[in-house]
Amino acid sequence: MGDQLPDSFLDDAFIVEISQAQVPLTAYVLKLCGNHHFAEDVLQETNVVLWKKRLDWDPATPFLKWAYRVAYFQTKAHFRDLQRDQKRLTFDNDLLDLLAEDEPQFHSMADLQDALNHCLGKMDTTKRTLLIRRYEGLDSVETIAAELEMSPNTLSQKLRRLRSRLAKCISTQVQQAV
Repeated sequence: MGDQLPDSFLDDAFIVEISQAQVPLTAYVLKLCGNHHFAEDVLQETNVVLWKKRLDWDPATPFLKWAYRVAYFQTKAHFRDLQRDQKRLTFDNDLLDLLAEDEPQFHSMADLQDALNHCLGKMDTTKRTLLIRRYEGLDSVETIAAELEMSPNTLSQKLRRLRSRLAKCISTQVQQAV
C-alpha cells in the first residue's frame, strides 16, 4: 500500500486523459463505423467501458493507444449486435481489421504548435505576414485585398493555397517527429 496512489488521484488523471482523447477517439470511431449515428453509439459505449476498466489502464503507457483498442472491440461488438438484431449489412471483420490497422497518430498540441512555428518560420515573410494578419483575426479578407489591390476572391484563393502548403508542411513535421 506504500507506493499506491489514492483512487481520487488516479480518477482525476484518468478523467484528464479521457477528456483529451475525445477528439481523436471520435475520429477513429467514425472512421471505423462510417456512420455518425453508429459512431456516437460506439463512442458512448467505448467511454463507458474505458471508465469501467480504468483501473486496468497503466498510466505509464499511452492512454490513446489503449482507448483505440477498446474502441476497436466496441465497434466490432456494435456491428455484431446490429447484424444479429436487425439483419443489416455491416462491415465484415476483415474489413474492420483493415480499417483499424491505420491507427491514427495523435500529436499533442505542443507538437502541433512546434510544427506550425517551424513551418511559418520557413515561409517567405510576406506570405507569413499575410497568414498572420488574416488568421489571428487582425484584418478581414476585404481589408487586406483592398490594401493589396486585388479582389477578395483572388486573395481567398491565395490564402487557400498558403494554408494548403502550411498544412502539408505541418503534417510532414509531425510525421518526422513520430
